Amino acid sequence: MSPRITFLLTLAGAILLGLPLLVLTQTSAPVEEQKPLEDAVRQNVYANLRYTGQPTTLRLRQAKGEWIDLSASGTDADFELELPLSGMIEIELQAEWTTAAAQAITLTLEPDGHESKRDTQWKDEGSHKLHTIFRYSW
Repeated sequence: MSPRITFLLTLAGAILLGLPLLVLTQTSAPVEEQKPLEDAVRQNVYANLRYTGQPTTLRLRQAKGEWIDLSASGTDADFELELPLSGMIEIELQAEWTTAAAQAITLTLEPDGHESKRDTQWKDEGSHKLHTIFRYSW
C-alpha cells in the first residue's frame, strides 16, 4: 500500500475511535441547586415505625438533627416529626438487635393534605446492626 492510503486509513480509524470517546468524556451540565430544607415550610407529620423483631436500640433523626430514642417503644412506634414537605427528606435510622436473623423496619409518614409514604429497609442475616437512610419526597 502507498503511504498516502496508509495515512488516510490511520486517520479514519483515529476519527472513528475519537468521536465516541469525546462524547463519553464530556462533563454534564451543572446540577441545579436545590432549595435548602431550612427555608422550606415545615409541617407536623404523623410517623409510624414497625419492625419484625424488637430491637434493643432504635433511634432516628432528620437532617443531622437531634437523635430521637425509640428503644422502649414496644412492637411499633407512633410519633410526630416536623418535616419540610418540599424537596428530598432524609431520615437516618440506627437499630441494633440481639439476634443475627434478618429483620425489617418500615417507616410510614402521613402528612395532612398529602399522600402517605412508606419505605421498608432490611437488616442482613448475620448482622446485629442496621444503619440506613429513608428518603422521601412529595
